[in-house]
Amino acid sequence: MALAGSPRLLVERNVIKMTAAMHAFEDLPPCHRIAGLMGPAMVERLLELALTQERMFVPTKVGSGTAGVVNPVIRSSLLLRDFGGLRQELEACFTAVLDEAIRLLRLSPFRLDRLELELVAHNEGAFYSEHIDTFTAQPDAHRSDRVLTGVYYFHRQPKAFSGGDLRLHAIAPAADGERRFIDIPPDLDTLVLFPSWVPHEVRQVSCPSGSFADSRFALSCWYRSRRGA
Repeated sequence: MALAGSPRLLVERNVIKMTAAMHAFEDLPPCHRIAGLMGPAMVERLLELALTQERMFVPTKVGSGTAGVVNPVIRSSLLLRDFGGLRQELEACFTAVLDEAIRLLRLSPFRLDRLELELVAHNEGAFYSEHIDTFTAQPDAHRSDRVLTGVYYFHRQPKAFSGGDLRLHAIAPAADGERRFIDIPPDLDTLVLFPSWVPHEVRQVSCPSGSFADSRFALSCWYRSRRGA
């Protein structure tokens, strides 16, 4: 019979904790979905921004900063980072939901350094293979880390594309060898939040018209935590 505090009991407790931690990697990742976040007026303003700035969109890259490269085998889409006069309003909207997201996703509280925003258009055949949003190879010039990812969806109505679900993956396969995942559709005026370490992908989009205006538009927001906070 093992006594409390005995080496044998401590080992058993550690094994139980380690087993529980390993099983956590098999679970579906946490996410939080907010429908109707910005409202029809902002959706129209974002659509106007995208359409008037169509020529300013550039091919998306894989990798961090100057090390990023265009690789259509891994990622195919178009990118815009200039939000003009909308940026302040967008940042205020994303910041307003931060505390709730931290609580619901059970994240450790962090000191927000800045928000990183980009607008991505997915048209016919566009996709993004499985990846995570945290970079480990290069330190950020602003000494901050991506902690929380938000993806806000909008598109023209009637919707002229299909596919493009956000697929969130479990970190590891379960005991039966299957790796669990959840698919989240890119619903109009909806924000999806999840920890930046979660493996995820954008499923391939079908947009028969090929018109840029008919694209699946996604506004990505990364909440960056100041290091050492």
